[in-house]
Amino acid sequence: MGQIKSEQRIRNFKIAWIGTFMAGMAFSEAMPFLALYIMQISHFNQAQVSFYAGISYAASYLVVILVSPIWGKIADQHGRKPMLLRTAAGMGIVIILLSCVTNIWQIIILRLCQGLFDGYTPSVIALIAAETPLEERSVVISKLSTGYIIGGLMGPLIGGVLATIFSIRMTFFITGIILLCVAFISFYGIQENFQKINTSPTEKLVSSKKESVWTVPILILLSATMLIQFVESAIIPYVSLMIKDLLFSEHYLTIMTGIVSALPGVATAVFATFVGKMSSHFGTLKILKLCELAAIIIYALLGMTTSLMFFAGLRFLIGIANAGMTPMIQVLLSKASNRLSTVFSMSLSAQSLGSLAGSILGAYLSQFMPLNNLFYIASGALMISYVLLKKGELDNSTAPT
Repeated sequence: MGQIKSEQRIRNFKIAWIGTFMAGMAFSEAMPFLALYIMQISHFNQAQVSFYAGISYAASYLVVILVSPIWGKIADQHGRKPMLLRTAAGMGIVIILLSCVTNIWQIIILRLCQGLFDGYTPSVIALIAAETPLEERSVVISKLSTGYIIGGLMGPLIGGVLATIFSIRMTFFITGIILLCVAFISFYGIQENFQKINTSPTEKLVSSKKESVWTVPILILLSATMLIQFVESAIIPYVSLMIKDLLFSEHYLTIMTGIVSALPGVATAVFATFVGKMSSHFGTLKILKLCELAAIIIYALLGMTTSLMFFAGLRFLIGIANAGMTPMIQVLLSKASNRLSTVFSMSLSAQSLGSLAGSILGAYLSQFMPLNNLFYIASGALMISYVLLKKGELDNSTAPT
């Protein structure tokens, strides 16, 4: 029986990795072109495009913040595999519909609907973590996360090629088809031996310390997660417009947007293993703080650049810093509490809140200031995160005792 369970875990992990890879690729191949898509279907000026791109990008995260706890409760009652199917199939259908829109309000409404189905990667991480022995979870979660990273790396490249050969509209359609394929392989490839968790009052009392998720270290890590996501969401919708301003000719705009958008993912994928080894040698928290400090400097430099090559190089360096931020936070969170599903659900909410705040603030500020000023705001936000990590009650071993 143990061998069968072990074989099933290996099979589930392989399918889950493929699913996260495809989901990461699908999402990242379409979203960098949202601003250009809005420009194509409307007659807005650049300030209006920037505003509506930010609102459209933020719409789904508003819904995620509200509905994630509900989906988490349903997952505890009925299993995590149904949540995988909900996220993949639902997002696939919504993004296919996005390829058919004719005005900005249809985009905003569909992005709100997309929020009902977001969360494939956190759902699959929760499923895999639940069936993985405690001593193996950190390694397994780190490996599983590489699927989304590599998918996110390839997505902008593929999206740029598809948009150049076909159109941005067709890119959204193909993205939806890919997500429906993710639902298909999740349905037939992943098996779940779900057992509903019923904790008695006595068990709750005995394990209250181990099960607590409202500790200072966890709240600091969630705050750092929110601020990192805030930075990404404030900038990503406008990368294509920034590249447009730096290019001499708009003929290669879509392909250059794809390439430059992919560079952070390239760097993260290439350096993730190296950064992981460094964290084992020097400590997870120290590497996290070092990478945040590097990102603070790089974002400030991005705000000053007027060269596309310099811009691209700095985006690559941001990818190296990213390899030591979010993954290190996930490792620290996995040590901070035994309630992994709850912690990762809270992390998703923190990411969504950061995405919402970043998108709204970016959309608002982009109307009144040059887009490069968003990089200075990003640098300041990461400085707050750095101070929280430096001053907080954190160490490299925040596991419950």
